[in-house]
Amino acid sequence: MAEIPTDDELMCRLGTGELRAFGALYDRHKVRVLSFLARLTGDRHIAEDLLQETFLRVWRHRADYRASGQFTPWLFTIARRLVIDHRRARMPEAEAAEALALDAPEAADDMAATHQRRASIEDALAELPAAQREIVLLSRVAGMEAGEIAVVVDSTPGAVRVALHRALKRLRDTLEPERPLDAGRPRGRD
Repeated sequence: MAEIPTDDELMCRLGTGELRAFGALYDRHKVRVLSFLARLTGDRHIAEDLLQETFLRVWRHRADYRASGQFTPWLFTIARRLVIDHRRARMPEAEAAEALALDAPEAADDMAATHQRRASIEDALAELPAAQREIVLLSRVAGMEAGEIAVVVDSTPGAVRVALHRALKRLRDTLEPERPLDAGRPRGRD
């Protein structure tokens, strides 16, 4: 049985021009990056465009990448910077209101409750400071750990843990008596 190559191994192959390595990286990360971008922009079509631009930049900078086991933070940093650039180009900062939502499980028999839950989460997320909102999304949507998030947001793992803890507490307080966002989530990843 062949071993699955790491992201760093795929980037090394990509550096030599191996197109299959690029496809493997894209397939491996596209869903999480697209979800992250969609939540930050509030627009699926813009997110899809930014996803393509993210991977175009991976391609363009393939020779600059240094294998360090930090591909995921590098990738999400590219995506995050593209969102920032997009916001600056599209609207004044004072008017940059974000429409964010977390996926809630959809029950066919209770679509109204699901819609209400999403709206509540969206509203609670919108109330968070932008930096905390990004950290929540990187943690809960992208599945990144504190050390990886710290690289993306140019902070320390400890500061990320504190910001995430405060953000989740604020969300819990806002959403109660609804189920907290991180209920059932394994501890130790933050």
